[in-house]
This record gives sequence, C-alpha cells and structure tokens, in this order.
Amino acid sequence: MITARLVICAAFLVLWEVASRREWVDPMLFGNPTGVWTAMVEYLPSERSLASLEATGGAVGVSFVIGSVSGTLAGLVLGLSPVVNGVFGPFLAPINSVPRIALAPLFIAWFGLTMTSKVVLAVSIVFFILAENARSAVWSVDADLMTMARVVGLKRAALLWKVVLPSAVPTMFAGLRLTFTYALLGVVASEMVAATGGLGQDIVLYSSSYQINTVFAILVELMVIAVVVNWIFNLVERRLLVWQET
Repeated sequence: MITARLVICAAFLVLWEVASRREWVDPMLFGNPTGVWTAMVEYLPSERSLASLEATGGAVGVSFVIGSVSGTLAGLVLGLSPVVNGVFGPFLAPINSVPRIALAPLFIAWFGLTMTSKVVLAVSIVFFILAENARSAVWSVDADLMTMARVVGLKRAALLWKVVLPSAVPTMFAGLRLTFTYALLGVVASEMVAATGGLGQDIVLYSSSYQINTVFAILVELMVIAVVVNWIFNLVERRLLVWQET
C-alpha cells in the first residue's frame, strides 16, 4: 500500500514537472516541483518565514488551548446536566453550521489587525465543535454503568472522574485531533483576510506577485505541521485506548 502511494506521488510530480517545462500548463500559474523545492530551500530558513511561523503557530497554540479546554468543559456540563443542555444545547448545531471565515471581517472590526482577532476566530471554531463532541462522548457512556455507579452511591464529582471521563476520553481525544486542524485553518484563513503577519498573509503576498512556487512551499509547510501534529495525537490516542482496555 505504501509503495503504491509513493508511486502515485512520484508519477504526479513527474507529470507536473513535464507539463510545466513543456508549457502544457502556464508555469507562472502552476509552478513546478523543482521550483517548489528551490522556493522551500530559500523561503523556509528565511527570517520572514520564521517570523510568520511564530505568528501563526502562536495564534494556533493559544486558540487551541483556550478552545479545547473551555469547549470540553462546556460539553461535559451539557452532557451531565439535562437542564443546562435543554437551555443551551439547541444552539450548538446552528452555531456550528455558520462558516466562521464569514465572521473574520467582524472580528477584525472589533479587535483590529491583532493576534486577538485570529485567536477569537479559531476559538469560535474549536469551542463549539468540542462542546458538541464532549456532550456526545458523555451520552455515549454505557447507561447500565452509570446506573450502577449511582446505585453504589457515587456523587457527581466521583461519577465524572471514575466513570464518565475514563469512558469518554478516547472519543473526546479524537475530537481534539480534529479541532487542531480546524484551529490551524481558522488562523491561516483569518490571516489571509487581513493580518500584519503570519503564513496566511505570506500566501496572499506571494500569490499576488505570482510567486506560485513559494505559495506551494508554504502550503507544504502547513501540511507537514498538520501531519506531524496528527501523528502525535494518533500516538497518544493509541496509548489511551490501551489504558482504557486495561
């Protein structure tokens, strides 16, 4: 399977290179693999690239931590309290259906071209997705197990720590893995709309000057970040599943 994937990727890169060199496609608009590699060598170690990576990475990290912690806590409360869920639960689906990038101009008007506007946009994505995820995780806990825990006299706090969390953590962790990617997308999209720095702003800058190879280099950088973080989450998730089985 891995060999087949490598062959497909290699064939695509060769076809792309040939199409660009023979001008079957416009090299200025589509670039080529050798040009992307050259752009990566020149752009990635540059001072601008490192500053942009710091700006984007900082915003993603802050927004992911704030959104994941608050969203998970909110979802646990919704899942454990029928009263709270009855009041606030119906708002989750409509809010999650709103494309957040459409709110970027509003956040920029409120907070200006600052890191805050990027963080708020990403948090608005992560929070509501994880709130829904955590609520569903609580509801997925075995009903008989919950009943037995209440019969033996477990209080709400003990019920949460000894029954709900051990059963729901793997599901919630899968949600965390997903929402990191959404946090990254939210921050980059916000930077592309308006920002004073960041990888999203670099994409806009280089695409407007038709430096397409550099744009692809930035996209490769973002892809590598997402893949590495996803691999880390997968590794931790597998360990959690082993812990749950024991």
